[in-house]
Amino acid sequence: MRGSILSYTVPKCSRPPERAAKLTKVSLALIIHSHQPVGNFDHVIEDAYQKSYSPFVRALDKHPRIRLSLHFSGILLEWLEEHHPEYFLQLRNLVQRGQVELVGGGHYEPILPIIPDADKIAQLRKLADYIRHHFGTVPRGAWIAERVWEPTLPRPLAQAGVEYVVLDDTHFLAAGLQPWQLHGSFVTEEDGFPLRLVPSMKALRYTIPFQEPAETLRILREGINQHDSLFAMGDDCEKFGVWPGTYEHVFKNGWLERFLKALEENDEWLETTTVADYLGSYPAVGRIYLPTASYAEMMEWSLPTTASTEFKACLEESEHIPNGERFLHFLRGGMWRNFLTKYPESNHIQKQMLGVSHRLQTLSSSVEAGTEKAALLADAQTHLLASQCNDPYWHGVFGGLYAPHLRSALLRNLIQAEFQLDMVEGRSADAPPEVVTTDFNLDGQEEILIRQSVSGMTLHPADGATVSSLRYQPANAELVNSLMRRPEPYHDLIRKQVSSKQGPREGPASIHDQVLSKESHLDALLRYDQYARHAFRTYVFPSAKVLKDFEFLRLQENKTLACGTWKATRVKAPGAAIEFRNAADIQLDGCTMRVDALKTLTSKVSGSSWQIECRSSLNSDRACPTGTAMGLELVLNLLAPDAHDRYFLAKDVRRPLEFRGEIDSARLTLVDEWQRVKITLETRPQACWWIVPIETISQSELGFERVYQGSAIMAVWKIDPPSWRNVACVLHMEISPWENPKASGE
Repeated sequence: MRGSILSYTVPKCSRPPERAAKLTKVSLALIIHSHQPVGNFDHVIEDAYQKSYSPFVRALDKHPRIRLSLHFSGILLEWLEEHHPEYFLQLRNLVQRGQVELVGGGHYEPILPIIPDADKIAQLRKLADYIRHHFGTVPRGAWIAERVWEPTLPRPLAQAGVEYVVLDDTHFLAAGLQPWQLHGSFVTEEDGFPLRLVPSMKALRYTIPFQEPAETLRILREGINQHDSLFAMGDDCEKFGVWPGTYEHVFKNGWLERFLKALEENDEWLETTTVADYLGSYPAVGRIYLPTASYAEMMEWSLPTTASTEFKACLEESEHIPNGERFLHFLRGGMWRNFLTKYPESNHIQKQMLGVSHRLQTLSSSVEAGTEKAALLADAQTHLLASQCNDPYWHGVFGGLYAPHLRSALLRNLIQAEFQLDMVEGRSADAPPEVVTTDFNLDGQEEILIRQSVSGMTLHPADGATVSSLRYQPANAELVNSLMRRPEPYHDLIRKQVSSKQGPREGPASIHDQVLSKESHLDALLRYDQYARHAFRTYVFPSAKVLKDFEFLRLQENKTLACGTWKATRVKAPGAAIEFRNAADIQLDGCTMRVDALKTLTSKVSGSSWQIECRSSLNSDRACPTGTAMGLELVLNLLAPDAHDRYFLAKDVRRPLEFRGEIDSARLTLVDEWQRVKITLETRPQACWWIVPIETISQSELGFERVYQGSAIMAVWKIDPPSWRNVACVLHMEISPWENPKASGE
C-alpha cells in the first residue's frame, strides 16, 4: 500500500482464545492494485509497465495455481488498451481460466467521500462497464482509493452494485477489534444498504516483498488452527518493481519467483484465493461499523505541519514504552478532508469540481436522451469524472498536489466540462458576462466569479483583491495554477542531509527512511510565502528595495494593501468591471501617510481574445519627502520552466520560464507554443519587470526534487516624492491564441 514503512519489525500476531478445531487450510487473498493519475507522462507509465505491471502478470501466467485479485484504475486500463493491447490478452487469459478476479472501483480513482453521490455511482459503474465490456466479467468488489473511508460510503457503493471492499486493518483496530479477530470478513451498512468489508493485514504488507517468503509463511501458519481463516493483503503493484531497488529485488534477484513457488509448495495447509470466491464460501464473522480513517501515514500527512510532527513523535514514543503497541491501535492522525484546509489550492480545485458537478446534475434533468445535448452532457460528465482523480488533491510521500502537470490535467478537464455545459445551455459567444458573488471556497469570505464566453476568473476581495483563477477556454488552460511555499515536515530532513551524491542503496529501501535528493543545496530554496500565490496583488514598499528583496520576500510591503480586505463594487463598463477600495497607513522613513487605494479590474472578451486591465491609484492628502514604489504582482504558470517552446519574450529576446532577473521593456510577452496561448503584458507609465521563478521542494518515492510552480512577475513603478500624493498606474493583459509564424508564412 502507499505509505508502507518498510523498516517496521513484524510482530507475532496476537493469538485468539484456544478452541478445538481441526486442521484446515489457511486462505490467502492478495489484492494487487495498479494506478496512474490523470495527466501523468507516458514515459512514466511506460516505465511502470516495463518494471512492474508486465513482469508481474507474466509471473502469474507461469504459476496457474496461484489465484488472486487484481485492480486497475480505469485510467490505467485505457492507457494499457492503447499502448499495450497484448497486455489485455494476457489479462483476459488469466480471468478466463479463473486464476484472477478483476476488482472494480472508481474509474478515475477518486477520493469517494469528497465527490457527490451521483458521481460516486457514475465512477463505479463506468469502471464496472469497462471491465464487463473488455473482459466479460462483472466486478463484485471495489478498490477504495487511498483507503479513505467514511461511514456514509456503504449506501452509494451498494447502489452501484458493489458487494465488498478491502480496507486496512487500521480501520478495524480503531473500531475496537483485536488482531486475532481480523481473519475473516464483516458486514456493515448505511441506511440499510449492506456491504462486506475485508481487512488487509499490515504484517503481510510489510513482509511482501521486502522480506524472504519464509517470513510471510510464518505469519500465515498462525492461522492453521483457526476455522475459515483468511489472511488478506491489498497493496500497490508499483512496490513490485517501481519503488527504488524493488525491480532488482523482485524480478532480477528472483524474489517473486521464490514467493510463488513457496505458496505452491505449502498447498497442504495453504490455499490462494480471490476475495470474491472466499466471500462466496464463508459467511461474514459479524456486523461492524468503522470510523473515518485511511492508512496510518495518510492520516499523519493530512494533519497541519506542526501537529503532524507532534503526532509522529507520539508514535515513536509509544514504540519505546512497555506494551506501547496497544496504544497505537487508537492513535490516529487527521481525516483526509484536512487536506482541503491544509492546502487551499486543493480546496480550490475541489470546490470548482463541485460547482461543475452540481451544474451538470441540474442540466441532466432537462435533457432528453439521444439528443445532441445529451451527447454534450455525456462528454461533460467524462471530463468531470476525470477531474476527480485523487492524486493532485493531497500531498505526502506520494500524492500529486505538488506536481503542476497533474493539477493542470484536472483543471483542464474542468474547463472542458464547463465549455460543454455552456453548449448544452446554448450560451452564445456574445452573451453578457456572468458575475456572481458567493462564498465559493467556503472559507467564510465572499469571492467574485466572472464567467465569459472564453474565460473564467475567481476574485478574492478579502485577500488583497487578488485573482486565484484565470481560465482560458481556447487553450483549456488555467494560467495561475501555482502553489504557496509552506513548511512541510520533511523540510527538516532536507536541512540535515542534503547531498546529491547519495545514491539508492542495494535492495528494497523504505520510501520513508530515504533522504535522497536529486540535486545538492536544495535547502537554499526553503523559503515560505506570506500570501497565497494569486495574481494582481498590490505591493507598496520602500523605493530602495531591489529584485533580490522581492525574491527573498523582504520587500517590507504594506500588509493592509497586500492581503487585507478590499471593498468591492461592480461598476458599469464594457465587459465586467469590479472596483476595489482600501485605505492604509503607510510608513516611510518615519513619515506616516494615510493612503486611499483604488484598484479596478476590467475583463473584456472579443472573439478568442481576452483582455484584462488593472488600474491602480494611490491618493494621499499630504506629501512625503521620500520616494516609494508600487508593484503589481502576477503569478502565471506555463508548466515547463526549461522547455524551448515556452518562454518570455521582450525586445526580441527569448528567456526560458526559469529566468530570474529584471527586464526593462514596455511590453513583456509569455508564449506557450505547446498549449498554444500567448500572454502580452503592457504598462502605463512604463514599469520595470521583476521576474522570479516560484520553486517548491517536493517529496516523492524517488527523493526530494525542485518543482517549478510558475513565475512571480512584478510590474514595478518607482515613485519620486513630488509625484507621491497622486499615483495612477495601469497594467494591461491580453490573452490570445498563439499562432505559429511559420504556418502563416511569416
